Amino acid sequence: MSPNEVLMIIIWSVVLVGTIVVELETSDLVTIWFTIGAVAALVAAALGVWIVYQFAIFIVVSLVLLFATRPLSKRFMDKEVIRTNADRMIGMHGIVTTEIPFDGKGEVKVNSQVWTAFSTSKTPIIQGTRVVILDIVGNKLLVDVLKEEI
Repeated sequence: MSPNEVLMIIIWSVVLVGTIVVELETSDLVTIWFTIGAVAALVAAALGVWIVYQFAIFIVVSLVLLFATRPLSKRFMDKEVIRTNADRMIGMHGIVTTEIPFDGKGEVKVNSQVWTAFSTSKTPIIQGTRVVILDIVGNKLLVDVLKEEI
């Protein structure tokens, strides 16, 4: 194998891993088509196909899959949001009953109910701190410290 062939295998591997990471970090199908295109180009590179054809394979496979499956995937991914009475809690205040670490979950008491909560803050929120509910994600509250508490 020539150095150029090895380099292209490395490049397509990096593209493949990068698109997989992006796909895992998002809730929509965003890069799955490019992931499959990268696999096709990686196979082509491993077989020694000329670099220009590798890029052509990547682009063609990705675009064909994108245009062929995106409308179908959007239809299945766009689910109607069913509102519940829990939505009324957004904007309400609560008290931290179990410390919320900066990278984990704790508990917050709101209207005599205890909820699992997390924060996007880079610092932990200690027990007894008053918080405001920013959003409900699944069955967990996204909270932030009340500005008067800072």
